[in-house]
Amino acid sequence: MNRPLATSALALILGAGPALADVTPAEVWQSLQDSYEQMGYAVQVGSEDASDEAITLTDVVLTVDGEADAPDMVLTLPEIVLTAVGDGTVRSVVGGQMTLESSAVPEGDDEAVGFSMTMDAPGNETISSGTPEALTHDVTMPTLTMSGRALDDRNEVPLTATLTGVTGSQTVTTAADGASTQTFEGRADALEAQITASGPSLAATDAPETETAPDATDAPETSEAPDAPAATAETDDFQATITIADLTMQGDGTSPAGEVNFGSQPTQALQAGFGGKGSFAMGATSGSFTASTLTADGSRNDSEGSFQAASGTLAVGISKDGLSYEGGLTDMTTNLTATDMPFPIAYGAAENRFRLAMPIVASDQEQPFALTYVLDGLTLDDAIWQALDPEAALPRDPASLTIDLEGTALLTQNFMDPDFPQPVEPGPDGAAPMPLQPRSLTIKELALDAVGATADLSGALTFGEDPSQPLGKIEGTFGGINGLLDTLVAMGVVPQEQLMGPRMMMAMFARPVEGNPDQLQTEIEFREGGAIFANGQQIQ
Repeated sequence: MNRPLATSALALILGAGPALADVTPAEVWQSLQDSYEQMGYAVQVGSEDASDEAITLTDVVLTVDGEADAPDMVLTLPEIVLTAVGDGTVRSVVGGQMTLESSAVPEGDDEAVGFSMTMDAPGNETISSGTPEALTHDVTMPTLTMSGRALDDRNEVPLTATLTGVTGSQTVTTAADGASTQTFEGRADALEAQITASGPSLAATDAPETETAPDATDAPETSEAPDAPAATAETDDFQATITIADLTMQGDGTSPAGEVNFGSQPTQALQAGFGGKGSFAMGATSGSFTASTLTADGSRNDSEGSFQAASGTLAVGISKDGLSYEGGLTDMTTNLTATDMPFPIAYGAAENRFRLAMPIVASDQEQPFALTYVLDGLTLDDAIWQALDPEAALPRDPASLTIDLEGTALLTQNFMDPDFPQPVEPGPDGAAPMPLQPRSLTIKELALDAVGATADLSGALTFGEDPSQPLGKIEGTFGGINGLLDTLVAMGVVPQEQLMGPRMMMAMFARPVEGNPDQLQTEIEFREGGAIFANGQQIQ
């Protein structure tokens, strides 16, 4: 299980304007070192020039050695200056260009993979105020520019990103035993990122040799034999730009007392009380890309695309109670064209959001999980409709899909452990039991509305030791199905003689609503012993 690298790096950068400051520069720096070490990082300082009023540190290096398959990481801060302002606060400034490098050697390989990055934050400062037990740190960065590339000898993958107008406020409260709680909120006026990637084309690399050399025993003894033709140095290229306006972030977290840290012992840290959650909100978001790749026949496939959204959100939470991850976009549009596509693809949606929640700490008690996905107001471009339905036989109203599930499950192995899932002895049926075993499932809503047909299902099931034999009931209604089938026949998509099977299945699982033959309803009941009843009739 890889260490959450991006989160750790961000914590280190922001923490450079100290995470646990006190009223004097010396105490600020000591608290800063302690906080990093509690997180599992080693701190090295090239030189230190200290007085009662200020401390200047040069060549500060924070490292973490990867365990198992986690990458090593090195963050270098050329200079940190901590100064007593005189009003009971401490001003901290990171000077020079920061560097961050992460690398790992995959199993069975000799070369390291990862990335290196430089960061510039001119004019940055952090003002720390309050008391040692309850500190507030106000961060200001007029600009934060990041420039990086992958550690790859074959491909060039440079990335640049710039945040402007960065401000934030962090409050840290520390208990007598060393446990701490933190809250944070911040914002940035805008983010702009560019990536430009290029490298040898796989099509060129995998191209067969034009001629096989003669066997050495049959080769003529001459030094004038022509050399084999050299491979063509073809490359694939990709460029993308993303811009986001009005970014905001807020979150909170808890760190337990003691030696355990989330970086090296995630499960133990969660059990001891480690946890946190953070949310991001975005204003207008847009992006575009172009790509050019070599195909097997020697031609090139050129593509380009763009997307826009009015707003977006992303939220992550973790604690011993589980992991949650959710996000969404509103008023989004997407456009895509390519040489090998018969027509451009363009679509939009009023809303697209998701949510996943699941247990991560093993327990002999059932734990909740949830899954939600919503795609609302989906519209397709006229070019797509013209290709699919040139006679406009199908309704073209905006489509929607909703999946809303929740339930309980038994987690038998710690999800955050590096060796998850662990090998398990096969059960009586010869199959190894799953580490996540369902115990109940509630279908709050499962709905589809598209091309004139609708479906709406709900229900609840419980599971024993054999998940293939649930108990419970699922109910649902369907509309426009017969009309859709007739339309597909009229369009020539489905031959009339092939409709007998689908209509027999509908008759088995659903019955017409009285007074409305195109409206169907169904009730599927799962009983003891694996029996299944559809509308009161046993079908298994």
